[in-house]
Amino acid sequence: MSDAEQLAGAGAHLLLAEDDPSAARVLRMILEHSGYRVTHAADGETALRLLDEQGPPDLLLLDWMLPGISGLEVCHSARQRWDALRLPILMVTARTDPESIYAAFDAGASDYVGKPFRGAELRARIESHLRTQRLWAERQQMEEHLAERDKIFTLGLLAGGVAHDLNNPLAVISGHAQVLQRRLHDPQVAEHLAEIMAAVDRCAHIVSDMLNFARRHPAERIPVDVAQVLRTTLGMRERKLASGGVELRVEVDDDMPLIIADGHQLQQVFLNVLVNAEQAVGDSGTVRVTAQARPASADDCDVVVEFWNDGPRIPAELLPRIFDPLFTTKTEGEGTGLGLFICRRIIREHGGTITVRSDAQGTAFTVCIPAHPPAPPVRA
Repeated sequence: MSDAEQLAGAGAHLLLAEDDPSAARVLRMILEHSGYRVTHAADGETALRLLDEQGPPDLLLLDWMLPGISGLEVCHSARQRWDALRLPILMVTARTDPESIYAAFDAGASDYVGKPFRGAELRARIESHLRTQRLWAERQQMEEHLAERDKIFTLGLLAGGVAHDLNNPLAVISGHAQVLQRRLHDPQVAEHLAEIMAAVDRCAHIVSDMLNFARRHPAERIPVDVAQVLRTTLGMRERKLASGGVELRVEVDDDMPLIIADGHQLQQVFLNVLVNAEQAVGDSGTVRVTAQARPASADDCDVVVEFWNDGPRIPAELLPRIFDPLFTTKTEGEGTGLGLFICRRIIREHGGTITVRSDAQGTAFTVCIPAHPPAPPVRA
């Protein structure tokens, strides 16, 4: 057998139900030589138990004449739980009369091979079913991806419209509240007005996120000093952090190279991730921001910026969804779930990555940007 034939079955798990030791040994040798992982069951009861305990294999091979529960009964039981695309079932049996073949297909068999069989034919049939299974899985993934893209596009249209509609009344509320703040000097009134302005600021931040989600402007790529962009961003929040009891630690390399990027978009990413770190630590804690040049190849260099905080750990099951649109770990009204999604989109358009890790010590978001990103995407 060629290396290509062996690789074709690499990794696939087959459950073989065969009571005859000699036949089981031959089948197992053929299958394992083809690169498959094989689990053997000597009777129908064991086969059903393995299906219950381990879930469906990639393919099930059944002899008809099993002691106790027959292969036909195992086939029927398995087919009630999994369809043919999830679990192909191949009957390998000496019963080759038409009635037996019809009965096997009626019970849910995907294919039928008579004994004695040729190894090449058996391998070809197995690989055919596994190939169909793989193609179907790829099609499902593609359909899910297209549905997600359509959902994001629709959300973008909706977000843009809603955000524009909210901007005008927010401006009116903010303007009148500022007038009242200047004219009224009652401490209680001032306190209420401060709460109104804080609520307006939160709404404005939500509107900004929605507009950024909806907009698809091409990036304006020019040489950018990431250290300067980062320092400017930190300066916008430094006083707020200090007044809130948060310790800010900054470590920025002095010899980082200029990178070709959109500075405003990078600042948006840095600010969003920094605000997330602030909110994670609450009234007290530590936020550490580091930036350094890291060699990526002989002719290129990545700029790596990390935002770490010692706030509560993000549960492991939530980490894969942290950059999804509309997903948020914040309390209701505190966020849109669009900020990190927008950050990832911007960094990806710069040819970089943004990742997150979280443990008992804290949470870190790492932004990695190549010095020479690909050309920005063209928008219609």
